[in-house]
Amino acid sequence: MAQAMLIMPCLISMLSKSTCNKLTLWLTAMVLLHAFLAWRSLHAIGIGMPDFSSFYAAAVILHDGHGYELYDDRVQDAVQRSFFPIGMQRRGSILPFYHPPFEALVFIPFASLPYIGAYRVWFGINLILTIAALILLRRNFVILGGAPFYLWVLAGLGFYPLFIALMQGQDSILIVLFYAMAFVAFRRGSELREGACVGLGLCKFNLVLPFVFPLVLLRRKNFLAGFFSVSLLLALLGLATVGWKGSLRYPTYVVAAEKNLGYAWISSVGHPANVRGIVESLLPRVAPHLGFGLIAAVSVVLLASLTHAARKAFLTSAVHPELVFALSLIATALASYHCYVHDLSILFLAVLIVLEVLLSSNKFNGWSKRVLYCCIGILFCSPVYMLLTMRYKHSELIGVVLLLFFAVLFVEFIRIQPKVDAPAPVAEKSRIALI
Repeated sequence: MAQAMLIMPCLISMLSKSTCNKLTLWLTAMVLLHAFLAWRSLHAIGIGMPDFSSFYAAAVILHDGHGYELYDDRVQDAVQRSFFPIGMQRRGSILPFYHPPFEALVFIPFASLPYIGAYRVWFGINLILTIAALILLRRNFVILGGAPFYLWVLAGLGFYPLFIALMQGQDSILIVLFYAMAFVAFRRGSELREGACVGLGLCKFNLVLPFVFPLVLLRRKNFLAGFFSVSLLLALLGLATVGWKGSLRYPTYVVAAEKNLGYAWISSVGHPANVRGIVESLLPRVAPHLGFGLIAAVSVVLLASLTHAARKAFLTSAVHPELVFALSLIATALASYHCYVHDLSILFLAVLIVLEVLLSSNKFNGWSKRVLYCCIGILFCSPVYMLLTMRYKHSELIGVVLLLFFAVLFVEFIRIQPKVDAPAPVAEKSRIALI
């Protein structure tokens, strides 16, 4: 303990005043750019263009007692047209609510407010949740935790996916908070709590299921007990919200939504920033079966690699096992079938974990450090997102950066592990729990 107390100030000093000043200038520039974009978006927000309009419409449907019709496009169309007619006309179609039914319960209180008032309240809540996540995470990092809190706030507001989630009124920030809570549970060795926190994120199940996949294969019973307990509770809440009819209709509605070209947003946003987006951009649309097979094959390799790394992290002698948490977040973004810029908010935590290890460890090769720092720099460069998503419609190139990020981090994580593999005792396993 005394030795750790002597080492800690040295580690914190690695994030020098000069480095903090450079980061402050860069992140302030990103925040100012975001503020300009927000100012330019005020009119679009007022006419109902943000994604929040779909949550608001779902809340109105439930508030009016028509939960069983929640996944009926005609009902959603009528509600959205009555509240945001100009937005509907400009967008060209509805913004469908295809989230799980239990999530709609969160937004019922907003139905009693005018749309713009509801948007402002939800924006404020999302901002508070962002600050709460930053505070929670700052307390659980040694080196980065020594940075001034204003730098953390700048980092959060300067991370483009988080900014877009705020402006769109998305629920992605909830997922960031749940993963932050899961990471804290991981640091404290409580797998049951980890699983419960990850289970809360099932409102975006595409950003959770790939994360859980290795834990199922490795039979982490405590984690899975927490995860499935919360999953069951949320499923029952969903059943109470929309009834059997709505619950049975939901899976087919989600599948159909991905292929419904009547939704204008499908053709307007381009390819997603994941494996699916990369493959679909390379293969012609005339070979959908080949494309789906390749997506499945790459995703299997990705998740198999993650499972191998997770198994290493459960060993007594594991070095930096927290890196598997970061690998899991990156793999989740890549393997998720539906992943757009605001969904990449979960990478904020992955970047923090990798940065903490890079600053505290000398085990990484020089070339790998340079590549990882480069990937992190790109992920924190808002103009890159703006050009690839808003101007050129090539979000899949962000997915290429994530693939490189994952590959280099995976190779280095495996390389730095001891050659002798010995299973950890039960007490140790809880201390170095994966998630």
